[in-house]
Amino acid sequence: MSRLSENERKKQRRHAYRLHLQDEHLIAIGHVAVRAAMLDKLIDLTAKQITRNYSELVRKKIGEFSQPQNIHLIKETLIADLPQFENAISEFVSEVFATRTERNDVMHRIWRQSENPETMVLVEVSHSRPETEVRRVSAKSMRALADRILDLAIELGDWKMCANNAQVNRSAASPGMPVPTIAPLIPPRSCPKDGSMRIQTRR
Repeated sequence: MSRLSENERKKQRRHAYRLHLQDEHLIAIGHVAVRAAMLDKLIDLTAKQITRNYSELVRKKIGEFSQPQNIHLIKETLIADLPQFENAISEFVSEVFATRTERNDVMHRIWRQSENPETMVLVEVSHSRPETEVRRVSAKSMRALADRILDLAIELGDWKMCANNAQVNRSAASPGMPVPTIAPLIPPRSCPKDGSMRIQTRR
């Protein structure tokens, strides 16, 4: 078989697996991948910062955590530093998990066409049952997902700064005296469930 005929054979086989994705879809997928990589890196860095004063044994063990475990570690640490914002922190973490699930669908599901060329269907494929639809996406929805991921990455930094300020305030407190407000606690979001505490927010 000649080299040319081998290339033609490969081309024909690839054609059967074409994705029917528009350029806008591919660009949007790229945005999701790049923004998600940034968020994952910030999660890693934040988890490492949290454990920097732990013993080597504990740091090594936490270094083996999965990304969801790192997120739970960050959540528990933020709530320990900022108990008055527990519900806002929980909402933030829930959004992180939700966007990571959407990202995983975009990056790891099988793509199918829909009746609308601008909308693609992401499906789950199994040996034991028919494939099932997981979600439908468009270039617009994926760009919106990339923006939400970026916003959450920025918010993670804001929460860490707020927690750092809380630690500074506690370290400056005298025994038996109220905690002084040396560094302001400005959380990036508020939640009505956190009670009637009067807080400054950026939103």
